Amino acid sequence: MVGWRTSSIRRQHELPKSNLLVIDEKYPHIVYVEGENANDSRNKASSYVGAQAVDLEEVMIRGLNQVPWERVDVSFKESKQRYVAHSTIQVKTYWLNSDGADVVYHMIDNFRL
Repeated sequence: MVGWRTSSIRRQHELPKSNLLVIDEKYPHIVYVEGENANDSRNKASSYVGAQAVDLEEVMIRGLNQVPWERVDVSFKESKQRYVAHSTIQVKTYWLNSDGADVVYHMIDNFRL
């Protein structure tokens, strides 16, 4: 099972608080949307070689925080399809992954160039 922290590519303290999660009738599986946010130069990605261990997760998070992008948290917790969430979020097969359709519609409705 993939956890919320690792699947959302955030540090533990950056996860949204449960009291901030929302339920939207139009998009029932979208629970949180974090707007575009590019952090300043404090989060420059760097890796150390040699004797020092490289925390690849931290390097990845720092790299992603250098560019603006929107995080959308999705939950299939109440869905029968929760165990195949990666396929459901893509709606690979509609009859099998139909719960993810609202996630696709949310992406379409909020797409910006």
